Amino acid sequence: MSHRWTLAPYFALIGVTTMSLGAVFTMLAEFRDRLGLSESGIGLMVAMGFFAAFAGQILLARFADRGHSKTMIRLGLACVVASLSWMVVATELWQFVGARMLLGAGIGAIFPSVRRIVIAADPAQVGSNLGLLGSFDVSGFVVGPLVAAIFTEAIGFRAPFVVLALATASFLPFVTRLPTDAGVVSHERQVVRVLLRRRGMQAALVVAAGWFAMIGTFEAVWAVLLTDRGAETWLIGVTLSIIVLPMIVLAPVGGRLAQRHGPLRVAGIGVLLVVPCVVAYGFVGSLLALTLLALLQGVGDAVTFPATQVGAAMTADDSQLASAQGLLGAMLELTAGLVALVAGVVYDVWGPGPLFAGTGLFMVVGVAASALLAVPLAREGHAAVFGSPSRPVQPTAATGLES
Repeated sequence: MSHRWTLAPYFALIGVTTMSLGAVFTMLAEFRDRLGLSESGIGLMVAMGFFAAFAGQILLARFADRGHSKTMIRLGLACVVASLSWMVVATELWQFVGARMLLGAGIGAIFPSVRRIVIAADPAQVGSNLGLLGSFDVSGFVVGPLVAAIFTEAIGFRAPFVVLALATASFLPFVTRLPTDAGVVSHERQVVRVLLRRRGMQAALVVAAGWFAMIGTFEAVWAVLLTDRGAETWLIGVTLSIIVLPMIVLAPVGGRLAQRHGPLRVAGIGVLLVVPCVVAYGFVGSLLALTLLALLQGVGDAVTFPATQVGAAMTADDSQLASAQGLLGAMLELTAGLVALVAGVVYDVWGPGPLFAGTGLFMVVGVAASALLAVPLAREGHAAVFGSPSRPVQPTAATGLES
């Protein structure tokens, strides 16, 4: 428990950062209706944000492993503030695309650095601590839409970005006073290649990619889907809050389950629980039914979200924690970005049914591919498959590598 109190400032930082993501997500339909952006244009905006986050995590996470975690956090916060400030004055699609890319880059710098610090602080409780961090992550994503809805209704649709920019900027002066990064400093120059050769990392990446295909579809068209079903902006914010509510409560439990029973198995089960809900989104017209399905989805997400991170942590050496989390995050952002780029077009041309059915199929393929990759690990008794409650994060040399 003492470790958690020490890490509390990092939990709060992640929560404030993800508020911005949630707010932008909720405002997509406003951008379409007030500024005349098309669904395809919104899809492009979302996709480029994911691509920027991909580049940030794949390129910057290694610097956190080299002893520069706080510098990466400070850089990321500055990018988020700049992004929100730009959205206050943006009027054209390219400006919103640029602002969303800055937001993605900021996320890409912050998240791997913070996760490294949290993992290194208490390796024996990696599942529980990553799950708790996930709770703050999604809590911010809940509060962001509520802030957006309240200030949009009370003042105007630019007001949420002003409020969130000020809230994020308030963390900048305190970064140097945050708890120290206790992780081992890395001197590896080709860390991504090393990690990609690990069978456990490959399996974690594949199952996570299947799950994040749903996130890309969701972010690109959910607000538009609900608007087309007759929902107002405030209701979009409420439904998003309901969707992630189970994750706030259950993510620490999901993290513990992943560490105890094996993150690859737990993540696969979580994804399969979500698939029927995702497919149904494309065919259900009732707002109430959509909300209830999304609530069920949140239970599966609460398991999958921390499990993929625990899988990456169990695969990495102590000096590669940020790089492993960055590689995982980068794969997720790339998948979500590609899917979001296509999702808007598919929604425009064929509608929600084929879009969500295809997304569900992609998720199932990800689980199957991960299971196949994990077969050699299962034969070895690898903790990424079977779990180990008291297992330190650093694996033995043989377990993480492809046979």
